[in-house]
Amino acid sequence: MSISKIISGSALLVIIFLSVSLLTSCGSPGVMDSREASYDYAEESLVPAPAADMAAGSPEYGFTEVERVDEVVGDSALRHVIRNGSIDLTVRNTRETIKTIQQMVSAADGIISYSYVYEIREGVYGANLTIRVPQERFDSMMAQLEPLGKAANIQTSQDDVTMQYVDLESRLNNQKAQEARLVEILEMANNVEEVLEVERELYRVRGEIESMSAQFRHLRDRVNYSTIELRMKEEVIPTQTISPGAFENFGEKLLQSFIGGVNFVLRAVSAVAVALSALLPVLILFGVIGYLIFIITRRVSRKKKAAAAEKKGSTAS
Repeated sequence: MSISKIISGSALLVIIFLSVSLLTSCGSPGVMDSREASYDYAEESLVPAPAADMAAGSPEYGFTEVERVDEVVGDSALRHVIRNGSIDLTVRNTRETIKTIQQMVSAADGIISYSYVYEIREGVYGANLTIRVPQERFDSMMAQLEPLGKAANIQTSQDDVTMQYVDLESRLNNQKAQEARLVEILEMANNVEEVLEVERELYRVRGEIESMSAQFRHLRDRVNYSTIELRMKEEVIPTQTISPGAFENFGEKLLQSFIGGVNFVLRAVSAVAVALSALLPVLILFGVIGYLIFIITRRVSRKKKAAAAEKKGSTAS
């Protein structure tokens, strides 16, 4: 084969290749557009209605706007924190200090949820208190409690429960939305079988709502009201020193003792009077019988004396 034929064949192949490439590039936009249009149409037609409802957040499938909004808590969102504290106090008078604390807690819109006063030894008392105050007044309450005595073992803690709080609230809202949807479905039920099936599901959902509501109320209460555990005991005076405690409220103690003695005497007199009034009929009966015996005995005695005198006179004559 000559060189000229080889060159002619190669040139022909190059021309054919260029022609095919040109035709392909010219027709490709239309082909791609038709493919894309057909794919979009097919994709749109293949999406079932329930899936579309789920994507749109239909209450029928348990998806609500609340879940999407509250699912993520940002740094700027409201934080839900449980705050606790504890203090050990050594005070001079436990009962008086408790009265002061009650006034302080009442002024702070709080409550004393637990109170236990006990006697350490004769005349020395201690107490354990559980104080609940609004979270925004936790720090001020801790600051007010410390100066009431010698404070020790002061502890505070914070537990961030934001995610737990938001998650529980979101799930509770979803269950309520599902309950509302089930009620609507129940109204549209056509036969007894459908009614029973929807009622079973409704019963289950309502049980979960009650359980979640109790959990949520408990969690919200712990967040809104902080807890302070207060342990108190009275200061013990060393035995080497003279304690004025024995003469504390001495006049009041004397007055109480005197009043107690008078009351005892009055109660005794009253008891004796009541007893005598109950025995009065018997005493009257015994008195009458005794009086009759006395009269009979005296008459018998006089007769004996008269008989003896007469006998003596007749003997003398």
